[in-house]
Parts: sequence; C-alpha cells; structure tokens
Amino acid sequence: MQQRFVLSNSSEELPVFRNEMRKLLPTLGWPEKQKNEWLLVLDEALTNIMRHAYCGKYGEIIVEITDSKKQTEFCIEDHGKSFNPTTLPKPKLPKDTPGGLGVHLIRSLTDRFEYDTSFRGGNRIRLVRLKNASVKT
Repeated sequence: MQQRFVLSNSSEELPVFRNEMRKLLPTLGWPEKQKNEWLLVLDEALTNIMRHAYCGKYGEIIVEITDSKKQTEFCIEDHGKSFNPTTLPKPKLPKDTPGGLGVHLIRSLTDRFEYDTSFRGGNRIRLVRLKNASVKT
C-alpha cells in the first residue's frame, strides 16, 4: 500500500493531516499506543520542517507512506533549507530548558531514521517502524 499527501507549509495543515493519520494507522495494523507514537514522530518532523526548513516562507511538504506486512515507512520531502537532524548528538537529560527534544523523540520512536539532501533537489527524511518489533526508548 502506498499513499501520498501534499501539505503546504502551514501549521493549519497539521490537525487535518493528524486526523487522517488517526484513521489510517489502525488500518495498517498499528495499535493505539504505537499509533500515538507515530503521531508524535510525524508532528515533530513536520513542525521542524515548517519552522526551520521554510522559516515561515511558503513551501510544499510531501509525505509518502509505504506499508507492508513487515513495516511502515514515511518519507517526508521538502525543498527548504537543508539540515541533517540525524547528526545531532543525543541530548543530556533532564534538560534545563524547554524544547530541543524533537529529534531525540523521532530517533527513539523509530527503527530507522535517515536523511538525504540529494533527493529530487530537496531534503528527504525517511522514518521506518518495523511491525511486531519494540522500539527501544
């Protein structure tokens, strides 16, 4: 199964996309707890793109979902400013200041977290979770 969503760089798009994912993820076999983890991961990734890649300027964000019996994969593509989140060091916890945990959450709640700046002339984040596998947090 493959599905594709095109979002504009607007926080108003997030609730609509989140509602679509609330309906879709259970049909892909993700129980409530893992569905909520996926929602958190996607919120963090999309919010970071909106805030940091586009810096308030207009842009499109493409989300492609590929699902199989073994895994679910989200590929998120943008054409904003490049930044490789996979190179960030793990934060020291507990944090003294708010924020800055989005990448840590994404890394903790996925089995694979990859970044590519050469994808179709833009940026691409690949998020994968294996089914019937527990992610270490």
